Amino acid sequence: MPITIQSRYYGLDVLVIDGEPSLVQRPLPPIVSYPDSILHQVVAGDTLDALAKAYYGREDLWWRIADANPRKDPFDWSVGDTLVIPPLRVATQAPLR
Repeated sequence: MPITIQSRYYGLDVLVIDGEPSLVQRPLPPIVSYPDSILHQVVAGDTLDALAKAYYGREDLWWRIADANPRKDPFDWSVGDTLVIPPLRVATQAPLR
């Protein structure tokens, strides 16, 4: 499958580890505050893809929410936790190389 410019893997180098191709890991992005970000309070059943669909209309942008909250593991969310939802203009821009 080709990697599109909107993919979080776009522009990453490929390494071969034990004969298998693997993408080089990118360091966690800095936490950037956008004045038009939304603060979402977690409710029971929230998932990254469902939040991306609700806020962006696109489930495939789930990783942009994950990147905006790098210190929160989605498996450790609790009802009432607050997540930053970056604005759509940020979520749809091409990742930095």
